[in-house]
This record gives sequence, C-alpha cells and structure tokens, in this order.
Amino acid sequence: MDHYDYQGAIFASNLSANARLTALVIASYYNWKENAMCWPSNKTLAKAASLSISSIVRAKTELVSQGYLEVWRRIDNSNMYKPLIPQNAPILIKETGSELLEKRVYAEVATNNEYNNEVNNEKNNEKNSNEFSNENSYVNSNTKKISKEDINIEWESDTSSLASFKAQAAAPWNGEWR
Repeated sequence: MDHYDYQGAIFASNLSANARLTALVIASYYNWKENAMCWPSNKTLAKAASLSISSIVRAKTELVSQGYLEVWRRIDNSNMYKPLIPQNAPILIKETGSELLEKRVYAEVATNNEYNNEVNNEKNNEKNSNEFSNENSYVNSNTKKISKEDINIEWESDTSSLASFKAQAAAPWNGEWR
C-alpha cells in the first residue's frame, strides 16, 4: 500500500468530511517508504486540518471504528498512528496512461449535434460577415466629406445665453432650417 492507494480508499469511503481530512493529514506525517509509524499530537493535527481538537478526536474514533487507522498508546501519553485500508473498503481504480488517453480521445470526438452546431455557426458567421461588408461598401460609396462651409448656422448674437440656445433647440421643427 502506498500513499495514493490510501488516498483513493479515503476518497471512495463513506467517512465524514472531518474524518477524511484527519486521515489525509495523518497520512501526510506517515513515512510511506519505510512503513514507519507517525505520532503527531492532537494539537498538531488540529492545526494542520484547521479543526478543533475535539473534532480531531471524534474523527480518529470514526477512522479506527471503520478500520482506516490503527492507534497505539505510547508511554508518554501520546499516540502512534498507522494508516490502513480495510478489506471491505471501496477503492478508486487506478488508470494507466493508455486508459486515460483512450478516454480523452473518445471525449474529444465530436457528436453529431456538436458537428451540426459548428456547421450552422460557420454559415451564420459567413452570412453576417457578407451583410456587414455589403453595408460597408454602400456606406463608403455614398459618403461625402462635409466641410465647415457646408454647415450654415446662424446665431442671433455672439453672446447667446445657454437658456436661449436650449429654447431654440426645444422649439418644434417646422421643416425649415433656422
């Protein structure tokens, strides 16, 4: 058993969230290469998991009762821990690289609906771009540069007030330029 097997068993289990988190924190202290016990204190586990000490104690009780953790009491009033995978525990199945690649290839194959949507979007984009280019050519062919001389605005006086300008603008248009 290695760290990944234990993680897979924890994730596939029906343990509470606090028990899962506590199991993963304990597993992070465990020496997986030498299968050497670990002995973090409840305070250390609580700090690492961001849980209260009483939550850690309840989580460890759940882990022991479900068979995911062995605990030995040490002489100096501390505990030693060994992560375990129970015989009847559900385990996440590891997939090889080729299996993952095969899943990825099948996931990337477009379905008929995806293909139809793609084709329809391309047709709509072509139609919209043709309409836009036709409008631009019409606008470009009918535009004329306007100079200052073409605009003839007569002011009543050079010192027109804003109020008089607003009154002129608000007056109904009779079809003639003022």
